[in-house]
Amino acid sequence: MGRIRTEQVTERQLSVLRDINQKIFPILSVTEMSEDFYNNFIDEDTGFAFLAYYNDMLAGAVCCEMTDNNGLYIRFIGTLNRHRRKGVGKAMLGRVVKEAMDRDIHNVFTFVRADNKAGLHLNRKFGLLPKGPSNQNPSLVTVEKILHQDF
Repeated sequence: MGRIRTEQVTERQLSVLRDINQKIFPILSVTEMSEDFYNNFIDEDTGFAFLAYYNDMLAGAVCCEMTDNNGLYIRFIGTLNRHRRKGVGKAMLGRVVKEAMDRDIHNVFTFVRADNKAGLHLNRKFGLLPKGPSNQNPSLVTVEKILHQDF
């Protein structure tokens, strides 16, 4: 098994983040990812992102946005084809959950395609459980983990 490490994205690495997301999500790159879009992931108040490396080779990325009510939305998480099934996604999701706990976030959620068995399984490992179909797109399942209850 190779060595996996994650590092938080800084302003200097925004172009690396943009490039890897364009490789992993080529269709979304055209419609959703403007230059300003990526600035959300380096501003502590709006979100964060991590790059993942497998044996010091860029392998994946995860981008998270803060939401109203102290929530965290995992906007994108993806691994390059050649690095899949090697623990890269697990390392990234683990880092996101740890970061959310460190920031005292209430809940973490994302949307997964209903036919993405690997994605659903990975989320389940970290306690992000299916809550039902997405309101915007019925082919997506909402998965969520409540980190702490507000009383």
